[in-house]
This record gives sequence, structure tokens and C-alpha cells, in this order.
Amino acid sequence: MPLAHFFISKNRKVNFEISILIRDLKNVPLVSGLYHIRWRMKHASHTNGSTQRAPIKDHSIYWNHPISTMVQLVIDKHHVLSPCEFKLEIYQEIGSGKDAEMIGSLTVNLAEYATTGLTTRRYLLEQCKFNSTLKLSIQMTQKSDVDTEFVAPPLRKQQIFTDIPTMINKDEKQRSMVFYENKIARPSRPPPPTLKKSHSAMSLPRFCRQTEFQNDTEEQSPTDLVEQLFMGKQPDINAFS
Repeated sequence: MPLAHFFISKNRKVNFEISILIRDLKNVPLVSGLYHIRWRMKHASHTNGSTQRAPIKDHSIYWNHPISTMVQLVIDKHHVLSPCEFKLEIYQEIGSGKDAEMIGSLTVNLAEYATTGLTTRRYLLEQCKFNSTLKLSIQMTQKSDVDTEFVAPPLRKQQIFTDIPTMINKDEKQRSMVFYENKIARPSRPPPPTLKKSHSAMSLPRFCRQTEFQNDTEEQSPTDLVEQLFMGKQPDINAFS
């Protein structure tokens, strides 16, 4: 507990029991190594610790590491809870494990969760080369005078990113949907009739008439007039005009 807290009146101090579960890290574009998290918490009875080392599988690392401790927060002159910083650093170990490289970090203000109850969120890592997200469950329970009035800081909006396998599946579904919609919007046209070898030369005018584009007025084409002349009929000149 900071020394400055001893000079603050009791009615401005609020004690909380904090329960945190470090669940998993996802969207990690790596394939090897062991991973662990080192954490630190201000104003807490238990101020630091580390998760176990866990392997990576399908771009994800799972810990399900519980943290339980007490913290004392101060109410400022605006009746707002002072910040309570919870910092996590994620490390990758390769080979013998003597050298560990930090691949990302995260800082959470626990004061924002003083009145939210059990909250589970996925947070985008800071100081990270890729869009990895860390999943945490946080619950704060007030242990001091429950009649003490205070205001919790607003909960910040966090960016949530889809996991890598989900992104791939979603992209495939979107491409399939676009192909399906284009197919409906532009239906395939039937192939034009072809002239079979069994047709005689005398059936050529009839074949031409069948393949000629027909509009709603059903006007006679020049082919119709030619065929009528071959058949010895008087062509309808007015229909062609």
C-alpha cells in the first residue's frame, strides 16, 4: 500500500476483493515456443505473479490462470475512484527457455470494473507486432462500507478482433456468397441453336428465322420475306415497313 494512503481519511478509502482469470491469448501468428504472462498490480495485497508456461496450438495459448487479491482504492474530490493499474506482459520462450522475448503487453484500469460485476472481455495487445487478443474475466467485490458513495471511471471500449481460423472461414463464406449472388443476378443464357448436318440447304431460311431475335411487336425480318418468295407467296410489305 502506498505511504500516501495513510494520510487519507478513512471515508475516502474503499477496499475491494478482486478475482481475475487470465484465460487465453489468440491470433498469434507463431508456431513454436512456450508462453507465459508476468503481471503486476498496484495498491494490492498481492502485487505480482506469473502464469505457468503453455504451448501454442492453432494460433492460441491457454492458461486459465486465477488471481485473487485485495486492493484499496481512493475516492478523489470528484467522488471518482482513483486508477488501479493492472499490467500484463506476454513472453515467448524458445529452446532452453533461458531467453524470453516479450511479444506484447496490456494495461487495464481495474477501477473501471468496480461496479460492473463479473465481466469477460478480449483486449488488443499493446506493443505487439500482430493483432493478438488477450481474454480476461474480472470481478470486483466491495468489502468496506457499502454505503460509501463513489463513481467508477467509464469502461473503455476495447477493439475486438476475430480469431485467425474464424477470419479464414468467414472470408471463404463471403466469397461463396458473392459468387452465388452474381450467379443469380446474371443467369446463364441458353446456348443458341446450332445447324445440324442433317439439315438440307433448303432449311437454311427457316433456321435463320429461328435464331433471329424476336421482339414484342413480332415484326417480319428480311429472312421471312426471302422465304415467302421461295415458297411462291406474296410477302407482306407493310409488316416489314
